[in-house]
Amino acid sequence: MVIPTCAVQAITQPVKGESIISRTKETVTSQRFSVDYPDYWSVTQNDNDYVIIYNQRPAGVTTTGATSLYVIKTDVSIQPHSLRDAILGIGNDPEDIQRIELVDINGQSGLRVWEESEGWDFPNSLITYIPISDREVAYIVSFYSSENQAAEDAIIQMHNTLRVFN
Repeated sequence: MVIPTCAVQAITQPVKGESIISRTKETVTSQRFSVDYPDYWSVTQNDNDYVIIYNQRPAGVTTTGATSLYVIKTDVSIQPHSLRDAILGIGNDPEDIQRIELVDINGQSGLRVWEESEGWDFPNSLITYIPISDREVAYIVSFYSSENQAAEDAIIQMHNTLRVFN
């Protein structure tokens, strides 16, 4: 009896300290923003102001906790909320917030939030908010596992390329 084999796709994992953006890169551009990402990552553009970037091609939606420890999923969007409302919407539990810092990205002031939770395929998230006006905020949020030791470096590098168009 012949047992069929499944094609296994290698997961591209960043190496801690490696500059993922200075290597070959691609840029995804919407009507309102652009962001750079490594050319071996994949992009799904759902509409004009919402983009999803993975460090590997997603094989489907998983809700079983079976997501690889090395997957990084990043959402980029413009939301019709103030920065205050966006921050108040962070997580289900204030205890999930691990760190908050002010950032300057491409000449625009913003806020970066590290969050950790349990029970999800991606227990960690790193969110960068760039306020556009009193009623709009651009954000880039990356979801990852803390076991992926190089994820944070790669994510911050990608977040730092976010450019918001007025």
